[in-house]
Amino acid sequence: MLHDFFAYFFIPVSSILFAGTSNWMTTNFSILRNGNQKEPLFLMWAFSVIICFSHWFGSLSQRLSYAGKAVLLVRISCVILGIAILTPYLPETFPFWSRIHFYCAFLSPFFFLLGLLMLLLCYRKKNPRAGRLYLTGFCLITSISLILLWTAGMVTSALEIFLTAASGVLLRRLHRRMEGS
Repeated sequence: MLHDFFAYFFIPVSSILFAGTSNWMTTNFSILRNGNQKEPLFLMWAFSVIICFSHWFGSLSQRLSYAGKAVLLVRISCVILGIAILTPYLPETFPFWSRIHFYCAFLSPFFFLLGLLMLLLCYRKKNPRAGRLYLTGFCLITSISLILLWTAGMVTSALEIFLTAASGVLLRRLHRRMEGS
């Protein structure tokens, strides 16, 4: 029940609340965070994502053969996201740390998606039919994310909200399915 609350409500809703009424196609969470008014919400969102995704991945990997590399990639992704969270994006004031933040914010979802793909491929070996459905969902999430990235030419709040919420739902559904089997 608590897992469902985070996957279906808290993570998507807090993502939307954090982005607020800003233009979702011209801003991103790093820019919005600099306003400092929503810093606690941002930190709750970020650490909830890290904890939930890590837990779901860890739990799934225990039930799947050869999922160790997928978990390693997601743990790397979480560490990199943690670094991005803790470093400011203020290029004029902190150019070095802003560059670190930029690379970490870009690499974290890359490693996460790579780990998720590897996990889904492991799951497909166990259950080919259901695995195909989850891989189709993964491809859809990745395709829409790339379209959002291409359209705006930058990482946007819309992309961050979509990727986080959709990946969370996909991961939680797989987690629930594996718990039942």
